[in-house]
Amino acid sequence: MAGFYDEIGEQPEALRRTLDGLATQTAALTEWRMRLVAGSLKRVIFSGMGASHAANLPAQLRLVSGGIESFVIESSELLHYQLPLVTKDTLLVLISQSGRSVETLRLIDVLNERAPILAITNNAESPLAHAANTTLLMRAGAEATVSSKTYTCTLATQHILATALLGGDTAAARREAGAAADAAERWLPIYREQVTEIVERFAGAQTILYLARGASMASAQCGALITRESSKHPAEGMQAAQYRHGPFEMTDSRIAAFIFLGDEKARPFQVSLAHDMIALGARVAVVGRGADVSGAINVVLPDVPDALLPLLEILPIHHFAAKFSAHQGYTPGVFRYITKVTTKE
Repeated sequence: MAGFYDEIGEQPEALRRTLDGLATQTAALTEWRMRLVAGSLKRVIFSGMGASHAANLPAQLRLVSGGIESFVIESSELLHYQLPLVTKDTLLVLISQSGRSVETLRLIDVLNERAPILAITNNAESPLAHAANTTLLMRAGAEATVSSKTYTCTLATQHILATALLGGDTAAARREAGAAADAAERWLPIYREQVTEIVERFAGAQTILYLARGASMASAQCGALITRESSKHPAEGMQAAQYRHGPFEMTDSRIAAFIFLGDEKARPFQVSLAHDMIALGARVAVVGRGADVSGAINVVLPDVPDALLPLLEILPIHHFAAKFSAHQGYTPGVFRYITKVTTKE
């Protein structure tokens, strides 16, 4: 069985397979674009759980910026508390790598065709794929440990989906994402070496924070999730502005933090936050294009379009989660209590 490190390394090829497969799938998205333009569809709701939930934010923000009303709602919340939002003029995008997690199955059952479903899944034979009006199939391959290649393949698929719904050039979007896959292949070995320094500096911290803004919140949420799953250590993904509103009070040497620089809008705020946390003794790693913050461990990303930043931001975090879990005495990526597919609410 492939381990966490194996699955991390398989991501570039998994991305290429997914993008190649999407070349024949995107024609089906033209209908949804036309219905949004015509007004028979008025909104898009993205829904998933775990890493599949985190991966929704970049696409949702792109749609909002392009004038399409859209929301991200966890599947459990949608199922039990916000189902009235799902109407016949809603395109419901359900994301589940297995296509058979418990909330997904129950949503399919209660929806009973009240709204069209667009599925993103890694399993063509899953109940989700069979129930959907349109299925965008990832070709990540089997994944046994915490989310790595299914997460980045979801991000790539969402990139193509958002481009199509906005009326953009999906062929160009696939080329951009393909270039990001090539960059991932070059940089993954670099990150595997660099995280050794981060693990040494973060060792002994009481908690690990992942702080971001905008689309990079996907990286903060997923980073915290896979750190908790793999290393069994407290970690939290938080909107960086919210950290200023109270949590900043706990900043000292007990705190370790990854700060994602994000896009140019977020960058000055994130650099300022990094400086302030370092001055108070926090252990900080900064992740971003041209990262260069004095006193931090700077994790430099290759230059890619803003829309694809989350796809590359998570790569060093995958290697950190694997290395840190081993440091904590656990087998990287292996679960103690849960299973890969969640079947109990």
